[in-house]
Amino acid sequence: MVCGTRYGYHFRRYNRGKDAKCQCLNKDTTPAFSAVLTHKQTVASNTAVKFDKVVTNIQDGYDPATGIFTAPTDGVYHISSTVISPVGKKLFVSLYHNDVPITSIWVNPKDDTHEMGTTNMVLMLKDGDEVAIRSRGNFEVHSNGAGFTSFSGFLISK
Repeated sequence: MVCGTRYGYHFRRYNRGKDAKCQCLNKDTTPAFSAVLTHKQTVASNTAVKFDKVVTNIQDGYDPATGIFTAPTDGVYHISSTVISPVGKKLFVSLYHNDVPITSIWVNPKDDTHEMGTTNMVLMLKDGDEVAIRSRGNFEVHSNGAGFTSFSGFLISK
């Protein structure tokens, strides 16, 4: 196997005689998304945080109206999120794969401060699987125009 970059695209070439295959991941077809929250948001229990400012949305898998990323193709994805609590208030959210909580962020700031939490996961997703950051109670998620709270993901391999 030979891996490298050609014309800005990553590729893998498997040398198996005349049946050599190339798997290309490129900036136009590789599913990837990043979105930030630009204002505070009160989120009801088991409801997705709606990250309203879409920065990247290759293959249109992320829907800012619902806060849900829907995998457009099978593969291994890296998913991450960072959230910040309001001053002096608790915040509890989880990364959900379909309807299953995978990992959680719990922040409990002391005194009059904000506290941030981050999660990163590698997930096997199938075409149509949904991933979201959901509140685990009635909580407020803090953010502003600086984009303290974010949600991102991208395909690692098929």
